[in-house]
Amino acid sequence: MNTGLSSTHETATPDMSDPEERALPATYPDPAIIGWIRSEDIEAADIHLRMTITPGDKLVQLWELDGDHPVRWLGNVFRIDAELPVVRLHYRYASRFDRAQHERIARAAARFWKG
Repeated sequence: MNTGLSSTHETATPDMSDPEERALPATYPDPAIIGWIRSEDIEAADIHLRMTITPGDKLVQLWELDGDHPVRWLGNVFRIDAELPVVRLHYRYASRFDRAQHERIARAAARFWKG
């Protein structure tokens, strides 16, 4: 089934080998502090997104990517166990996603969270 989303999985662990690496957004989960994050990259509405989960999270955070680098927080998906999880996007992005895209992101985030 084609969901209109493409994805890749990744688990991050601290890597301090490149001091020239671009800084992450201030609220992006830092594996050096948390210990690990699980992430998956998807694309929707011509925006490259990263979904992240940290230990104990009950929500999935969404981040806009520039290449492979997170540049800004996009929103959250919560009520993961509901039939259709809730997607809340930053107001600057909300109008760029139609209802069907919201639903696809919500379902992809729920599968990711449960995985």
